[in-house]
Amino acid sequence: MKNAILLLPLAFFILLSVNAFSQNTTHSDADTLILMNKEIARKLLKEYENTKELKNDLVPDYSKDWMVTDRPHVAESPTLVPKSFAQLETGFLYQKTKTNVTNTTDITYNTSLIRIGLSRRFEARIEMSYEVTKTFNISNDSVTTNTNGLSGLNLGSKVFLFDGHGIIPKGTLLYGISLPFIGSKEYRPSYSAAEIKFLFLNRINHFYEFEYNVGAQWDGNTLNTAYAYALNNEFELSEKLHCFAELYGYFYENSGSDDRFNGTFTNDHRANAGFWYLFNENLQLDISGGIGLSKISPNYYFAVAFSNRLKMPRHIR
Repeated sequence: MKNAILLLPLAFFILLSVNAFSQNTTHSDADTLILMNKEIARKLLKEYENTKELKNDLVPDYSKDWMVTDRPHVAESPTLVPKSFAQLETGFLYQKTKTNVTNTTDITYNTSLIRIGLSRRFEARIEMSYEVTKTFNISNDSVTTNTNGLSGLNLGSKVFLFDGHGIIPKGTLLYGISLPFIGSKEYRPSYSAAEIKFLFLNRINHFYEFEYNVGAQWDGNTLNTAYAYALNNEFELSEKLHCFAELYGYFYENSGSDDRFNGTFTNDHRANAGFWYLFNENLQLDISGGIGLSKISPNYYFAVAFSNRLKMPRHIR
């Protein structure tokens, strides 16, 4: 929890730094001579009395692009939901974990992420799921765990940092908190849980892009930090059909007898792959599966989901 509290000043410092950088960039660009048609210049001056609004509109606008989701891969995309749009990503997941003693099945019947575009720089996120866990004792096939219920409520946001150009990646900051007083006691955290990630993407050519995340997570049950990474390869097979192959994992801090970090980590590495199909600009189906590469990892999982993007009514934008 102590580490989670540090998340807020860290995120605040990052946002201040990004704001200062963007302001400096704007000042330096003021010395650049841009030639344009007089009529266009008049329209710009008339529409943008405040130059800050013009600067915001220079941030990429994805409203006319095909929707971009944060699934089926674990790596989250740096692309934000467009302003005045809401996006629902909901699906089913089946996961199996076997040890020498137990056989555990985890089923998520409805993992739902709602993303709302508040501006070109900012996206709000709400996430919750309904989960079922069954654990059997291998020696006598008896049930040792049989629970179900709602997960904790996760609230978060994405903040645009910078657009990609050449070897410079597109970059976004993601942060969130899971509340300990909403959801079933078997699945919600004991204390407020938190995460912070930096999301990057390099577009290599017209059919391949490399997406990568790095960050830290606190589960709300222990003081230990989990350092997360994801390396995702995405391929555009056609305008509507895409596939991916990914490596991702976590480095968990280990504690000694005094409950302090003892200088060692437990590794949890995994791999997955899958594809997604876009029926149109606003509707997507995805299917994926993965395996564990470390001793503590789940043996395998598979998932299927639908995602839908909607323009919000004018009176609630």
